[in-house]
Amino acid sequence: MDILNYFKDIYGEVPEWVKKMNDYNVEVLEHYTKLRDEVMAERSIPKKDKELILVGINAARRYEKSMLNHTKSAVDLGATIPELVEILTPCILSRGIPAWLEGVKAVQYAKEYSGNSDSADAAEKDTGSDFQNVDEAIAYYKEEAGGVKSDWVDILEGEAPEVLRHYGNLRTSVLKDGVVPRKLKELVLVGINVAEQYEKGIAIHVNTARKLGATDQEIAEVSLLGMLTAGIPAWFEGSAFLK
Repeated sequence: MDILNYFKDIYGEVPEWVKKMNDYNVEVLEHYTKLRDEVMAERSIPKKDKELILVGINAARRYEKSMLNHTKSAVDLGATIPELVEILTPCILSRGIPAWLEGVKAVQYAKEYSGNSDSADAAEKDTGSDFQNVDEAIAYYKEEAGGVKSDWVDILEGEAPEVLRHYGNLRTSVLKDGVVPRKLKELVLVGINVAEQYEKGIAIHVNTARKLGATDQEIAEVSLLGMLTAGIPAWFEGSAFLK
């Protein structure tokens, strides 16, 4: 394999980090290339979806360079602007508005790169499911947690009930099925929390992903994506949730 041309095909040019690794330890570069190929291979999760998951993980980590590289690969594999947007909005739930602001760069890049400015169909927007009171929001949170009322919900109910209600509305809006199914959105959130080594977040989203039909193989593949971008500690955390 011509490694330099391999990376040129992916990125459009040979990145400096590749050139330097090739200069200083070509064996490591060869092993990394094989690892990357194995992790990104089309198995239980399609390759396009893997690229989209990595866009979301890197937006949440605010790592622009890698986010844009995976945006390019996702678009090359057929990802649309609405799909990118729906992959990136869960980042708001996990890592806040700064992650979305980072993700906006991916959307802007994809529009320029593809020459396509398609946006989500405004007619599909639905605000009819908003929680009208705090009790409705609490019932939702308990259902999501398997009938358990989490401590963070209990505290917000007592100290900031309207924040609790509005967060519930944001969460249901972001995580509903759209051009991207909810299961894939949950897998993005698994990937983000694996990369960030946040055990509670992994548990929440692995459990929900499983309810939506995710298999251990899919969870393993997401954890390997986390490892690819955030190192072996991501695999340590993700693998703990495999049966």
